[in-house]
Amino acid sequence: MAEGLQRRIEYSDLKFISSFAMEKILDFQTWEVPGEHARGNFRLLLSENEIGINSMNAPIQLLGQGNTAGALFSGYPEKVEIKEERGYRIADIQAVSGTILLDQKKSNRVFQKKVQTYMGIASAVTADTEHSACILPGSDMRTGGTLIQYQETDWRFLKRMASQLGLPLVPDTSYYYPRFYLGLPEGEKRELGEIIFCDLCFDGRYYAVSGKCLVDREDFICYDVVTRTSLSLGDRVTYEGRELLVSRKKTELAGGEVIFTYRLAGNSYTWVPWEDNPDYTGMSFVGSIVGTQGEQVEVAFDIDKSAAGGNSYGFAPATGNLMYCMPQKGTKTALYIGNGDEAQGIATGCIRTNGSTCEGTGSPEKKSFRSEHGKGMDLYPQRMGLDGGETGKITFEDETGTTIESNGGLVLMAKEGIRLESMTGIAMQGMSDIMALYAEGASSLCVNGSVDMLGRLAGISASKYTGYPPYDDAPKEGEFDWEGFTRNLAIGLGVVAVCAIGAAISIATLGAGSILAGAFIGAGIGALSTTAMKAGEEISTGNVRSAKEAFRDVGISAASGFITGAFGAKFPGAHRLTEGVVDTAVSAGERLAYAVFDDSMSWDEKWAYAFDPGQMVADFVTGVVIGEILDGIMAATQNKLRSIFANYDATMREALESGEDVLDEIKRIDEIEVEFNYNSKFDEAEFARQLADQQKGMNELTVREYLDNRQKYIEQGRAIESNAAQQAAREKAFVDKVDELQDAGLSLKEAEEQAEKWLDTQAALHNPDQVAGGYASNVGGVGDKGVNSSIGSQWRYRIDGVDAQIKKMAESMSEAEKNSTYLNVKLAHKGD
Repeated sequence: MAEGLQRRIEYSDLKFISSFAMEKILDFQTWEVPGEHARGNFRLLLSENEIGINSMNAPIQLLGQGNTAGALFSGYPEKVEIKEERGYRIADIQAVSGTILLDQKKSNRVFQKKVQTYMGIASAVTADTEHSACILPGSDMRTGGTLIQYQETDWRFLKRMASQLGLPLVPDTSYYYPRFYLGLPEGEKRELGEIIFCDLCFDGRYYAVSGKCLVDREDFICYDVVTRTSLSLGDRVTYEGRELLVSRKKTELAGGEVIFTYRLAGNSYTWVPWEDNPDYTGMSFVGSIVGTQGEQVEVAFDIDKSAAGGNSYGFAPATGNLMYCMPQKGTKTALYIGNGDEAQGIATGCIRTNGSTCEGTGSPEKKSFRSEHGKGMDLYPQRMGLDGGETGKITFEDETGTTIESNGGLVLMAKEGIRLESMTGIAMQGMSDIMALYAEGASSLCVNGSVDMLGRLAGISASKYTGYPPYDDAPKEGEFDWEGFTRNLAIGLGVVAVCAIGAAISIATLGAGSILAGAFIGAGIGALSTTAMKAGEEISTGNVRSAKEAFRDVGISAASGFITGAFGAKFPGAHRLTEGVVDTAVSAGERLAYAVFDDSMSWDEKWAYAFDPGQMVADFVTGVVIGEILDGIMAATQNKLRSIFANYDATMREALESGEDVLDEIKRIDEIEVEFNYNSKFDEAEFARQLADQQKGMNELTVREYLDNRQKYIEQGRAIESNAAQQAAREKAFVDKVDELQDAGLSLKEAEEQAEKWLDTQAALHNPDQVAGGYASNVGGVGDKGVNSSIGSQWRYRIDGVDAQIKKMAESMSEAEKNSTYLNVKLAHKGD
């Protein structure tokens, strides 16, 4: 790393070394962030005789004290722009550290030695780039598995490899060679000197890495310190009673002197989570097997045959255990990587390469499995078979049938018996004789030139079958029981009438919104629903229920409707689906209770009756209908009340417009002012508008709402439900923009094209941001994306201060005061 300087650096101390003919340095900024190439922007006044850039490959260096100290920055030009300003030739240079030389070309390498270390791999990779080097401040470690570099630059591969240790790559900017550290370098204990400015912040990167690697939340409480003292990444300083590391560095020219901005953080701040190559997921790397042991194979991969053998991989045959055969040395296989981690790869299958010389696999239509012992199975278009080699085989052919061949004996054994059947005949042929013996008796059959049969009993029997005409025993359709149907209908409607009378009395005495009124209304709807459904079933099936069953069904539905209606009246804001679930659950419980005490039902019938799917669907719909009707009645009542108080509301509005103080002032906390930095590259009016909207949104929150929303954000991060609200806001903004452009004279196609380009510059705006306590669904249109990002990023360094002030005020509040006291936040901004 660049050596720390002991005194402030004046403009006269600077020296810029490059291939450009230049007069002086007008301005510069450099950034050093672990895990990324170091970068710098330089503005130079060119000499009059400078006609162009000689070479983009020539290195540049910025020295802080001439040639007496290390460089402030070293690297290569990445982009150069030359322009005329007031008669002078100005060069704007964007430069990058020498590590960019490792990030140019993609390579393929395999590292699979049984004993290999991270530094050993890093040295092998950097050996292909001149003057490159990797420095590991700590002790080296073994990798513990295979690492594969596939279509990755050396920098990208080394960065991914370092993540397995939880370490970032840190470029060395003291020279333009591609040198870097594996993790923060071990710096010195240093003093900050005079502090020009300091800002306390909490880095939200904690939420991205805390679940993937072991980090301390306190280490992400950082200080951004501005000073004139030059330090290096990894240096240790003591600030605010904490020993902190220089974890990021920015160097710039300001007011004729060099100013440094450092991020001071804890030890785990720069740690990074394990990173896999996502391109590996589902990939297979083909190679040749160079060794086998047990169920493990060693492979020389086609992408890097120089790294043959070493680590072993489990072999998983594509055919499963039924045909499990280990591949032989010299055959082909593929290393399958399922999750992006090459160390967890498995060898799958043995790739056949001898199709031209093997008769069994010479054609795609022929499928054959052969072992090294001469045994095999064949599956051909017209034939299949099992081949036992010298012992015999079984063949099944479409034309000739089944053939069993044996070079020894052939034994058929069965526990129950063996039966031979043929539609034509059965032929048995022997060279000498054919014998059939009954082991436990004197019966036998011998065919030896003549036929001899011997048995204790012999008989001849026959059977005769007689047919009869079909017997007409089908059930006969009877007459429909209209009397019972009318009785059941009267029972149901009678219960409905009783419920209606109860509802009317409750509304007249207690009001439409009373729980009892809602209960009677729900009971009537439940009884009416079941009466109608059961009447339809009786007509369609012809089966009329008994009076007992009719009373049972309408009673259960009325009782469940009574409970559901009471629930809806008690909780008028409940979701319709909730009321449907309530009615379904209560009805099922009542049916189950009835069935348990009904001895005429089996347990299967009890369960079927209690949890009848058709009845449960009807109960759910009934519950939803109850909720809708109750809300309609309550809404009608509310409309009546609105009409009664309409004149009063008009009087109140008139009083407010004339300045009369009719309403008490809203209670708020003491004012909290938060100042944001405005960058002149943004539109100031837009910046002020977005701040004003966020201020308005925050001041509409109570103390309790703010504390709850902040706690939810800290624990869960940004809420997923905000995606739908943001998408809706963007779609509305797009439609409005298209209408605006069409009004200006553009065609629909032109308006849509311009609106899409415009929408790319806009972001959906939460008022306020979720990080500032806002609701995920509170999106107030769209606004400039750059301004929104600037404000959002600055909130991360300011919200902790707002939290502290509000929590301190809330300590003296009761819970009721927290729910009735609103925020009083002022969001201001200042220029660059």
